[in-house]
Amino acid sequence: MPDDLCFAILFDVCNLTLDQKQTKMFATNDETNDKLWVEFEMVASAEDPGMYLSNGVLTAAPLTILDVTANSIGTAIRKLILMLRGAYREKHEFTSGLINSLRYYINKDLETELSVQGEDTGHQINLSHPAIAKQEVKVSVGKDVVDLELKSEECKSKNELAVRLDFDVPSEEKSFLQKRKEVVVKAFQKLLGLSSPPEREKVPLVGVVCSGGGTRAMTGTFGSLKGLQTLGILDAVSYITGVSGSTWAMSTLYQDPDWSHRDITVFSEPMKKQMTERYKSMLSTKQLRYYMKEMDEKEKKGFPVSYIDMWGLVIEHLIYGKKWDSTLSDQKRTVSEGQNPLPMYIAVNLKTRDGITESEWCEFTPYEVGLPKYGAFVPTEAFGSEYFLGRKIKSLPEMRLPFLIGMWSSVFSANLSNLLDSLTGSTPSWIGGDVIRTETDNQPSTLDTLMIKPATDMIQRITSLFTSRPIISEVYNFMRGLSLHWNYNTKNSFTTGKEKHPDAFPNQMTPADPTLKLVDAGFSCNIGIPPVLQDHRCMDLILSLDYSWHQHHFTVLKETKQYCVDHRIPFPDIDFSQLEKEPLKEVYVFEDKKHPKAPIVVHFPIVNLTFRDFKAPGVRRNGKDEMELGKVDVSSDNSPYYTTNLAYKPEVFQKLMDLAYYNILNNRDTLLSTLHRAMYRGQR
Repeated sequence: MPDDLCFAILFDVCNLTLDQKQTKMFATNDETNDKLWVEFEMVASAEDPGMYLSNGVLTAAPLTILDVTANSIGTAIRKLILMLRGAYREKHEFTSGLINSLRYYINKDLETELSVQGEDTGHQINLSHPAIAKQEVKVSVGKDVVDLELKSEECKSKNELAVRLDFDVPSEEKSFLQKRKEVVVKAFQKLLGLSSPPEREKVPLVGVVCSGGGTRAMTGTFGSLKGLQTLGILDAVSYITGVSGSTWAMSTLYQDPDWSHRDITVFSEPMKKQMTERYKSMLSTKQLRYYMKEMDEKEKKGFPVSYIDMWGLVIEHLIYGKKWDSTLSDQKRTVSEGQNPLPMYIAVNLKTRDGITESEWCEFTPYEVGLPKYGAFVPTEAFGSEYFLGRKIKSLPEMRLPFLIGMWSSVFSANLSNLLDSLTGSTPSWIGGDVIRTETDNQPSTLDTLMIKPATDMIQRITSLFTSRPIISEVYNFMRGLSLHWNYNTKNSFTTGKEKHPDAFPNQMTPADPTLKLVDAGFSCNIGIPPVLQDHRCMDLILSLDYSWHQHHFTVLKETKQYCVDHRIPFPDIDFSQLEKEPLKEVYVFEDKKHPKAPIVVHFPIVNLTFRDFKAPGVRRNGKDEMELGKVDVSSDNSPYYTTNLAYKPEVFQKLMDLAYYNILNNRDTLLSTLHRAMYRGQR
């Protein structure tokens, strides 16, 4: 009979001293005063030291190859399954009647177990010394005996790490910033009316951060960026980050290598005109077949496939109207000369333990994809390939942009289940509890009234495809096999002080997972501020463009503030309780003069205050038609801009874009005075 687990004790071996025995007492039951006494001893290993590479949080062991050859398999064994715990490709199969050889990649410094199993019976081998160059073992499987030959050697062809372990920005980003600085210097000279260009080192680093919010966020992003462009401020910006719906606008703009110097309506106009028609055909027979074909092709290339992939293809159709062959790394050409701000698309990796979920920020740029919490990054074109111990084991082609968009905006994939509900009459069984239905309402909407009749067998194929697949997007984990450094918990990015927090269990953290579970950042915080607050970027001024649908207009800032408190990151000290008592404003400026390392934050909530009476700053509306154009409802239950509404009529689209555009222009003086303060507040 298996032993019962009575209790678990967690003890940090860093408290031990080399070559000294120490006895520790652990209280196991406070009521009965039971105690457990344990003697610990740390001794030096007899093995030669290996070369471990580390950034102070993650460590990469040398990569070892373990070749396993089955010299003979009993005739009664039709299939032999080998499982090597902790290895790359843990599971392999041998087929009876053939001499088979297979390869594992392992960390030779870790003890492991090799399980050998037939169809009905199995055997386990304890590989306590996998570093032994060669060994032969005989394994009983049922009535048969299997002869296995194990041979290990260092993988010298993969000595160099393919994962960048560093907390600094990559060299490509540094080069971009140098080129972008030339544009920014000229912009500041013009904006502030200076007689000569300001000194390069005094020009502040400015970032625009756009929130999520589905089509509302996409439309608002177009309008706000057009406003910043009109004022000449867009050329003073070095970074633009997007979450969820705002990534749809960014993905469209960054198809053009000089978009920030072109009329932004060139990019928004096709969406305004075609969105409603595309929405009606999103789940047509033709489109469903296209979605199935693209997901089949993705799976054949070796990628995991999920429900979120279909959502990305739906968004591709909605905003682009045809197959989008573009990739994220293609956007390098849009920043090659510093001509546009660097785009940064944001998602989070979900890590849950004992009911506590940790959201780990994941940033995507044309140069790299990575988790700044761990200081681990891979080239964008290699994201999705298979890695182990920091080395690339299997290369896969770069994913098309729509599959990333599905991941970045997956919180709205619940909309797709609503659409499928309209087709089948019931929510598909494969829509599980992992989908969070956000911002729903009881008002009739187009989502409830679609009339589409695709072929029944196509619906069955889609339902069948996803029956056993995850709702959360899974991507091969490029940190797989890496270990946590012994003092990782001293870093601000980890929350190890809370007893049950996932960060407190180093052997169960993200590097131990075979895949990343990447989702919409809206599951954590609906605006991408934290990535630009990292020490290696040190933003001076943040323009926060918030299109979230929240009862309180400061929710995203509250969430950001809490994140900064938890991770000891400088951020303005904002009195939210006082703000919520005051009348709404179009813009807020938060500056913490007591803490100059905290950035200045200029926050634009999506509100309609003076726009209802003014068609342009200082120009009042006249007549019934103009007053009607000022009626933009962005807050009531009857608003057409609910997050669950994916498509807007052209006039509804234009009204929201005009509102976002106006709110920027109407606060020109506030923006310019803040830019002035940011430059002259001194070096942070």
